[in-house]
Amino acid sequence: MQLLIHSKSDTNQLTPTLVEWDPNKQGKIPVEIINRGTICLTIGLAFESAQQHFAKAGYCDCGEKGEKIDLRRALRFDEKRDRDRSKLLVFNSTSVGAFKRGFNAFYEKHFTVTDPACLIIVPENIFEVLIREDVKKPKSVKQNLPIHEKDSLFQLMNVPDSNPLIKKLERIYIGTSIEVQHTRALIYRACQSDSPVLILGESGTGKDVIATQIYENSSTYKKGFFRVNCSALPESLLEGELFGYVKGSFTGANTDKVGLFKAAEGGTIFLDEIGDLSMANQVKILHAVENQGIRQIGSNQTKLVNVRIITATNRNLYGMMNQGTFREDLYFRINAFLINSHPLREHPEDIPILAKAYWEKKHHTSHLSNDFLEYLKSYHWPGNVRELYVLLNSLVDYFGDIPPKPAHVEAIRKSRQDVLVQAKTNEKDDPAQLLKIKSQNVLIAVQNILRSIKIEMQPVIYDQTGLNSKSIVSENLKKFISQQVEKLNELCFEPAYFMHWEVNKKTEKYLHVLSGVVNHWPETSEQRHSIWTDELQKLDDKINQGIMEVLWGKIDM
Repeated sequence: MQLLIHSKSDTNQLTPTLVEWDPNKQGKIPVEIINRGTICLTIGLAFESAQQHFAKAGYCDCGEKGEKIDLRRALRFDEKRDRDRSKLLVFNSTSVGAFKRGFNAFYEKHFTVTDPACLIIVPENIFEVLIREDVKKPKSVKQNLPIHEKDSLFQLMNVPDSNPLIKKLERIYIGTSIEVQHTRALIYRACQSDSPVLILGESGTGKDVIATQIYENSSTYKKGFFRVNCSALPESLLEGELFGYVKGSFTGANTDKVGLFKAAEGGTIFLDEIGDLSMANQVKILHAVENQGIRQIGSNQTKLVNVRIITATNRNLYGMMNQGTFREDLYFRINAFLINSHPLREHPEDIPILAKAYWEKKHHTSHLSNDFLEYLKSYHWPGNVRELYVLLNSLVDYFGDIPPKPAHVEAIRKSRQDVLVQAKTNEKDDPAQLLKIKSQNVLIAVQNILRSIKIEMQPVIYDQTGLNSKSIVSENLKKFISQQVEKLNELCFEPAYFMHWEVNKKTEKYLHVLSGVVNHWPETSEQRHSIWTDELQKLDDKINQGIMEVLWGKIDM
């Protein structure tokens, strides 16, 4: 059971501390939880296993409260009776902001070091956000944190949340996950540097936003921001656009042309989709970066240029270097500062935040329900944030400014799929095309199932539950996984739709392991955690990698 302890000294409030307590093993409530001047926060399901201990400690049940409340009144601090008794309150809210505003107002203005201990039970989503903030964690407590929180680079950067630039980036590069915080910190550091920046990430993850923010918030190379989409310009025209040409160098060159590198003197040039450059043009870019000079077409003179270069691509440059289609020397020149723009499926907790922010930005009169926002998290979003925003726009275009529901999304997706099938059928009635479309749908369905399992198993993956097999969380998890096993089993009946034997083999292995887990349900959270880290996580990674290669090709990330 996790308890987030807020304590006050005689002079001020202290940093919140996260405490792990197993009432089944350790029995009594720890002293620091029942001390005066202490407020503890926990989630309801964890509280059930410890309820009797709090009752014995004399906690007064203040009942269940709603969405927006005055904590001073809810905890009966405005009454003389029971003023000195410990308090217990169940807070029912889905809004993190509403809870934090109410809690901070009470804790800072009305709660003192002499007041009795209070226990507030909050929804899990609020608790998870609170423990991600500046929490003091005892060394004796083992914390299984996401990999990015263990990242030595992330720790060494040490960018405070109160920094004005970080505050500005929070409004533009939106999200609260560790992945997004990591990227924001890298953007901040890139703004303090003059080095070339390489941004890697799938299409639709916001690489252009990152590049723009680096330019706008840097103190140098401010004389213009020049974007070049390397995949949009024909190969024969790209060199002229970037480096320019002299009059008479080829037919049609009636005047001298200043290329973008020279025009960007003292500014920043953003080479988007640099992975699409030919080997010949890669050499020219390398020369410009390495020697800070360019040569116009038809000229034998090298002109010095002073520009900052930011590059981006959705391609796997490591794989391209192994295949000999991207130069290693160019890679190491442009990779002085590397930023990864994470796909949406790696931080699904940010999907509701992104959706709400975009919806409010468009000034819609309707609102996105919590159920709808949770539904959005169940999809794998291959087009990432761009696809999410396009879907939200489509909902209004199709159905008007009404509160959207999952049925609206499913109707749009089905209509688009039916149109695609019909177009392919009318064109050639090609069975191979129909098989390809069906295969894509099956593979996407497999990805959605794996994603939903991973989301539901988050507390197990990071060992945050501390619950035994008889708990409600454990039983609900078992029931959910059983349902997903049935769905996955139906999809595996048609191996031809997987289009790749290795993907089918790994999926069947995943299904076998998952079926074994359901049939022989682990008794402890440690055993469930071990099953995930030892087998399921590796299979999950390999299946998703295989599906992405089938759908998008081996080079594209």
